[in-house]
Amino acid sequence: MKPLLIVYFSGVGNTEKTAVHIKKCAGTIPAEIYSAEKLPGHFSIENYSAVIIGTPTYHSEPALPIMKFLEGISADHAKPAFIFTTCGLYSENCLRILALECLKHGIIPIHSASYRCSATDGILIAPFMECWFRDEKKLYTKINNDLRTFLRRLKLHSTVRVPKPKWYTALNYPNKMLGKATVFPIFLHEEACIKCGKCARNCPQNAISIHEGHPVISRSECMNCYRCIHHCPALALSLSENRSVKKVWSK
Repeated sequence: MKPLLIVYFSGVGNTEKTAVHIKKCAGTIPAEIYSAEKLPGHFSIENYSAVIIGTPTYHSEPALPIMKFLEGISADHAKPAFIFTTCGLYSENCLRILALECLKHGIIPIHSASYRCSATDGILIAPFMECWFRDEKKLYTKINNDLRTFLRRLKLHSTVRVPKPKWYTALNYPNKMLGKATVFPIFLHEEACIKCGKCARNCPQNAISIHEGHPVISRSECMNCYRCIHHCPALALSLSENRSVKKVWSK
């Protein structure tokens, strides 16, 4: 029996922890899990019986690395899929966009789910709102139930299920366009920087270069995943020139 493939992109960690929990819930079912950034050299989707794809929601859309992953998949097969997204508030039409892109590449979504996790952007932009710091209630129970539903539909050979358009999309359109047009500058607090280079090595967009030991961030390449800020071991990056992340966490 061919194993399941679990492939995800995770900016700060929410989507990764969800994907890892899905693999745990799979129990004795063979499953391989990979970040879309670190696929093995021998990777071929033909080696798997079904696919589970996870992405964070960025400006109501799937993350670019997941879309690039799909671009590399040919459409000469039909692999059933469970697609999921993590979001800080709501996912809008992210899952529908992902489902339609999957279909172009021979990946057939038969189940989809959205999980509300801690808002990694909200924590930095509006840390006074405590709701940003919490996952939704019974998150892991929901993930387990969704996997069971997917496995049941696999056995029944369910047909494609594309999420319907969300009615509130039009209401959020101005916010979506503003978010896509606005790239928040990421500030470096030089006195805290330890010149480790972790931010540059881990940037999924290669948007960070190192100059005299300090990171220099290209705003045109940045997709606002904030991995560099949240994963900086010295808390030397933030979205505020006058407020370091250290103050956010202490609050």
